[in-house]
Amino acid sequence: MKKVGMDVGKKQSDCCVFDESGKIVERFQVRTRRAALSKVFANRENSEIGIESCRDSGWLYEHLTSLGHGVMVLDTTRSRSIGIGEGRRKSDRRDAEAIGRALVSGVAKPAHVLSTQRRRLRDALWGRDKLVATRTRFIAMLRGQFQGRGQDTPKCSAENFAARLRQSGLPEVEDPAVQSMLRILDQVNAELAVLDRHVTGLAKQEESFERLCSVPGVGPITALAFIAAVDNAERFPDAHAVEGYLGFGTSEYSTGGKRRTGRITKCGNPMARRMLVMAAQNTLKGSSNNDDPLVVWAKQVESRRQKKRAVVGLARRLAGVLWAMTVDGTFYDPHGLARASWQGMSRRARRAEAEARSMKAVCEAAAVAQTSVG
Repeated sequence: MKKVGMDVGKKQSDCCVFDESGKIVERFQVRTRRAALSKVFANRENSEIGIESCRDSGWLYEHLTSLGHGVMVLDTTRSRSIGIGEGRRKSDRRDAEAIGRALVSGVAKPAHVLSTQRRRLRDALWGRDKLVATRTRFIAMLRGQFQGRGQDTPKCSAENFAARLRQSGLPEVEDPAVQSMLRILDQVNAELAVLDRHVTGLAKQEESFERLCSVPGVGPITALAFIAAVDNAERFPDAHAVEGYLGFGTSEYSTGGKRRTGRITKCGNPMARRMLVMAAQNTLKGSSNNDDPLVVWAKQVESRRQKKRAVVGLARRLAGVLWAMTVDGTFYDPHGLARASWQGMSRRARRAEAEARSMKAVCEAAAVAQTSVG
């Protein structure tokens, strides 16, 4: 089977074709559109096509697969390991060749392709997120303008800000610039209401949605963001893999026998990570969850270190809990979580004790050997 390395571009893509012996037999360019791809690949013999993970990789995977070809989406975090950008020489033509050679040699690592349902959910959540950010910017702008005039604006929710400001009786409200921004806020609120109904409809299609919302601090948007980011939860071996996938893993740069660790990597889906951090903040603020084992653990971390570290640590644990609930098909059980945490601590303690005994035995053997030599 021939191998095709495709460097996907916004308008056109470069392709490099390898035969069974690993030799380049063809190079060509094709527009990154369904009709153009069908015209080029529909009549070709079945090949294995490699593309990098990108915004277009979802529909490209589905379309090229429907044409009878095998498609591998490559993990972009390993681009340098397959030769992309090698020697500080990077071009679309070279990238396509590097992807093709990775397929020929078998060193290419596949990335997960989100399902169509989860891509729709992700796009809806991103659209809602941008509308919320737009509303926040306009409200901050209006509050700043009135503060610059020595006037206070109403303290209320973002949804009611425009109506409350009109009812405030402030003379500057009738200013044409203010009225223009208030009309935009009305339109943004209306569009948000429409999008919220759409997201609610998508949530009803998710079997694990209600279970994830049973976790303290986790609301509908956080649960949906987690579902859209993780997609198939069973592809992860354990909770730590999910935490690293969402960017909660500890960064590390160790060399020369010295171990150096830093902050979290912040790789993966940024919206899901941000929502989990916000959920952790809300959980710590709430007064009704003081007996919850997650809150107790986070407050212990906060007392020893800092509140920011406790929030990030709690967000990481929330990611693991949500994954376990998705895989097991269970609702949130604080007592079960406490038992599992205790069992995990016991296992770690026994492991540390065994390592200490092993190290002590090695040291004693070394001392005996040194004494016999002397």
